[in-house]
Amino acid sequence: MPFVETAFSFPILGVTQPKAGFITGSWIGLMAHLTVTYKADGNGPEVIPDSNMMPVSVHSLWTAVAAASQAVGYDPRYLSVRLLIPTPMEGPSAGGIFAVAIAAALLGDSIRPDVCMSGTIEPDLEIRPVGGLIDKMGACRDLRKTTMIVPDGLDNSHLGFSGAERSIGVIQVYSLAEAYSAATGQALRPAP
Repeated sequence: MPFVETAFSFPILGVTQPKAGFITGSWIGLMAHLTVTYKADGNGPEVIPDSNMMPVSVHSLWTAVAAASQAVGYDPRYLSVRLLIPTPMEGPSAGGIFAVAIAAALLGDSIRPDVCMSGTIEPDLEIRPVGGLIDKMGACRDLRKTTMIVPDGLDNSHLGFSGAERSIGVIQVYSLAEAYSAATGQALRPAP
Protein backbone atom coordinates (compact mmCIF):
# COMPACT_ATOMS: atom_id res chain seq x y z
CA MET A 1 0.00 0.00 0.00
CA PRO A 2 2.78 2.56 0.61
CA PHE A 3 3.74 4.68 -2.38
CA VAL A 4 6.22 7.40 -3.18
CA GLU A 5 5.04 10.98 -2.58
CA THR A 6 3.84 12.44 -5.86
CA ALA A 7 3.62 16.13 -6.66
CA PHE A 8 2.72 17.86 -9.90
CA SER A 9 0.87 20.82 -11.35
CA PHE A 10 -2.22 20.82 -13.53
CA PRO A 11 -4.46 23.52 -15.02
CA ILE A 12 -7.71 24.68 -13.48
CA LEU A 13 -10.15 27.05 -15.15
CA GLY A 14 -12.35 29.70 -13.62
CA VAL A 15 -14.85 32.30 -14.68
CA THR A 16 -16.29 35.32 -12.91
CA GLN A 17 -19.99 36.05 -12.93
CA PRO A 18 -21.13 38.27 -15.79
CA LYS A 19 -21.67 41.91 -14.92
CA ALA A 20 -24.96 43.59 -15.70
CA GLY A 21 -25.16 44.22 -19.44
CA PHE A 22 -22.58 41.53 -20.31
CA ILE A 23 -23.32 38.07 -21.67
CA THR A 24 -20.20 36.37 -20.31
CA GLY A 25 -17.84 36.81 -17.41
CA SER A 26 -14.09 36.99 -17.51
CA TRP A 27 -11.99 33.85 -17.38
CA ILE A 28 -8.85 32.78 -15.63
CA GLY A 29 -6.62 29.79 -16.15
CA LEU A 30 -4.04 28.92 -13.56
CA MET A 31 -1.89 26.07 -12.40
CA ALA A 32 -2.78 24.19 -9.24
CA HIS A 33 -0.14 22.22 -7.34
CA LEU A 34 -1.12 18.81 -5.95
CA THR A 35 0.83 16.66 -3.50
CA VAL A 36 -0.37 13.14 -2.70
CA THR A 37 1.37 11.18 0.05
CA TYR A 38 1.02 7.92 1.91
CA LYS A 39 -0.48 8.37 5.40
CA ALA A 40 1.13 5.59 7.43
CA ASP A 41 -1.09 5.92 10.52
CA GLY A 42 -4.22 5.01 8.54
CA ASN A 43 -6.17 7.95 9.98
CA GLY A 44 -7.03 9.50 6.63
CA PRO A 45 -8.01 10.66 4.34
CA GLU A 46 -6.20 13.83 5.23
CA VAL A 47 -7.28 16.59 2.87
CA ILE A 48 -5.40 19.88 3.09
CA PRO A 49 -7.00 22.54 0.90
CA ASP A 50 -5.39 25.88 0.19
CA SER A 51 -6.83 28.86 2.07
CA ASN A 52 -7.80 30.20 -1.39
CA MET A 53 -10.39 27.43 -1.72
CA MET A 54 -13.90 28.44 -0.72
CA PRO A 55 -16.36 25.91 0.84
CA VAL A 56 -17.88 24.52 -2.38
CA SER A 57 -14.41 23.97 -3.86
CA VAL A 58 -13.23 22.27 -0.65
CA HIS A 59 -16.25 19.95 -0.78
CA SER A 60 -15.42 19.20 -4.41
CA LEU A 61 -11.85 18.28 -3.41
CA TRP A 62 -13.14 15.90 -0.72
CA THR A 63 -15.49 14.31 -3.27
CA ALA A 64 -12.58 13.98 -5.70
CA VAL A 65 -10.44 12.22 -3.07
CA ALA A 66 -13.25 9.73 -2.38
CA ALA A 67 -13.99 9.19 -6.08
CA ALA A 68 -10.35 8.72 -7.11
CA SER A 69 -9.73 6.32 -4.21
CA GLN A 70 -12.82 4.30 -5.11
CA ALA A 71 -11.96 4.24 -8.81
CA VAL A 72 -8.46 2.82 -8.30
CA GLY A 73 -9.34 0.68 -5.27
CA TYR A 74 -7.03 2.50 -2.85
CA ASP A 75 -7.98 2.71 0.83
CA PRO A 76 -8.37 6.47 1.48
CA ARG A 77 -7.44 6.00 5.15
CA TYR A 78 -3.83 5.87 3.93
CA LEU A 79 -4.03 8.98 1.81
CA SER A 80 -2.98 12.59 2.35
CA VAL A 81 -3.83 15.16 -0.34
CA ARG A 82 -2.67 18.77 -0.39
CA LEU A 83 -3.82 21.23 -3.06
CA LEU A 84 -2.43 24.72 -3.55
CA ILE A 85 -3.97 27.29 -5.87
CA PRO A 86 -2.71 30.83 -6.46
CA THR A 87 -6.02 32.70 -6.33
CA PRO A 88 -9.42 32.38 -4.60
CA MET A 89 -11.63 29.70 -6.10
CA GLU A 90 -15.30 28.90 -5.52
CA GLY A 91 -17.43 26.26 -7.17
CA PRO A 92 -17.35 22.57 -8.08
CA SER A 93 -16.16 22.89 -11.69
CA ALA A 94 -12.61 21.66 -11.03
CA GLY A 95 -13.76 18.51 -9.21
CA GLY A 96 -13.27 16.34 -12.28
CA ILE A 97 -9.67 17.40 -12.84
CA PHE A 98 -9.02 17.07 -9.08
CA ALA A 99 -10.17 13.42 -9.25
CA VAL A 100 -8.14 12.76 -12.41
CA ALA A 101 -5.02 14.27 -10.81
CA ILE A 102 -5.39 12.30 -7.56
CA ALA A 103 -5.93 9.04 -9.47
CA ALA A 104 -2.92 9.85 -11.67
CA ALA A 105 -0.79 10.38 -8.56
CA LEU A 106 -1.89 7.03 -7.13
CA LEU A 107 -1.24 5.21 -10.42
CA GLY A 108 2.01 6.96 -11.30
CA ASP A 109 0.64 8.48 -14.51
CA SER A 110 0.99 12.03 -15.81
CA ILE A 111 -1.66 14.41 -17.07
CA ARG A 112 -1.03 15.28 -20.71
CA PRO A 113 0.54 18.74 -20.99
CA ASP A 114 -1.91 19.84 -23.70
CA VAL A 115 -5.19 19.33 -21.78
CA CYS A 116 -7.45 21.31 -19.50
CA MET A 117 -10.78 20.18 -18.06
CA SER A 118 -13.95 21.51 -16.50
CA GLY A 119 -16.66 19.36 -14.92
CA THR A 120 -17.84 18.28 -11.48
CA ILE A 121 -17.09 14.86 -10.02
CA GLU A 122 -19.90 12.98 -8.32
CA PRO A 123 -19.69 10.13 -5.77
CA ASP A 124 -20.97 7.75 -8.48
CA LEU A 125 -17.84 8.64 -10.56
CA GLU A 126 -19.81 10.61 -13.14
CA ILE A 127 -18.50 13.87 -14.57
CA ARG A 128 -21.40 16.31 -14.53
CA PRO A 129 -22.14 19.56 -16.39
CA VAL A 130 -20.89 22.97 -15.35
CA GLY A 131 -21.49 26.47 -16.64
CA GLY A 132 -19.28 28.97 -18.39
CA LEU A 133 -17.59 26.50 -20.73
CA ILE A 134 -17.12 29.03 -23.54
CA ASP A 135 -15.40 31.42 -21.12
CA LYS A 136 -13.34 28.57 -19.66
CA MET A 137 -12.28 27.69 -23.20
CA GLY A 138 -10.72 31.16 -23.33
CA ALA A 139 -8.76 30.32 -20.17
CA CYS A 140 -7.70 27.03 -21.72
CA ARG A 141 -6.40 28.91 -24.75
CA ASP A 142 -4.60 31.45 -22.55
CA LEU A 143 -2.78 28.53 -20.90
CA ARG A 144 -1.72 27.39 -24.39
CA LYS A 145 -3.61 24.10 -24.09
CA THR A 146 -5.01 22.50 -27.24
CA THR A 147 -7.56 20.05 -25.80
CA MET A 148 -10.45 20.75 -23.44
CA ILE A 149 -12.24 17.90 -21.66
CA VAL A 150 -15.88 18.72 -20.85
CA PRO A 151 -18.89 16.83 -19.47
CA ASP A 152 -21.10 15.00 -21.92
CA GLY A 153 -24.83 15.44 -21.60
CA LEU A 154 -25.08 19.13 -22.34
CA ASP A 155 -25.90 20.61 -25.70
CA ASN A 156 -22.22 20.96 -26.48
CA SER A 157 -22.57 21.30 -30.24
CA HIS A 158 -21.46 24.94 -30.01
CA LEU A 159 -18.30 23.96 -28.11
CA GLY A 160 -16.78 22.14 -31.07
CA PHE A 161 -17.25 25.22 -33.23
CA SER A 162 -15.93 27.59 -30.55
CA GLY A 163 -13.01 25.26 -29.91
CA ALA A 164 -12.15 25.14 -33.60
CA GLU A 165 -12.09 28.95 -33.68
CA ARG A 166 -9.57 28.86 -30.82
CA SER A 167 -7.61 25.83 -32.13
CA ILE A 168 -8.84 23.75 -29.19
CA GLY A 169 -10.16 20.22 -29.60
CA VAL A 170 -13.12 19.30 -27.40
CA ILE A 171 -13.48 15.85 -25.82
CA GLN A 172 -16.80 15.06 -24.13
CA VAL A 173 -16.77 12.59 -21.23
CA TYR A 174 -19.40 11.07 -18.98
CA SER A 175 -17.34 9.23 -16.37
CA LEU A 176 -14.13 9.51 -14.40
CA ALA A 177 -12.74 6.59 -16.43
CA GLU A 178 -13.36 8.45 -19.70
CA ALA A 179 -11.92 11.69 -18.31
CA TYR A 180 -8.87 9.86 -16.99
CA SER A 181 -8.20 8.21 -20.34
CA ALA A 182 -8.60 11.51 -22.19
CA ALA A 183 -6.38 13.41 -19.72
CA THR A 184 -3.59 10.86 -19.29
CA GLY A 185 -3.73 8.60 -22.34
CA GLN A 186 -3.90 5.66 -19.92
CA ALA A 187 -6.74 3.45 -18.71
CA LEU A 188 -8.13 4.03 -15.22
CA ARG A 189 -7.17 0.83 -13.41
CA PRO A 190 -6.62 -0.64 -9.95
CA ALA A 191 -3.67 0.78 -8.01
CA PRO A 192 -0.71 -1.58 -7.70
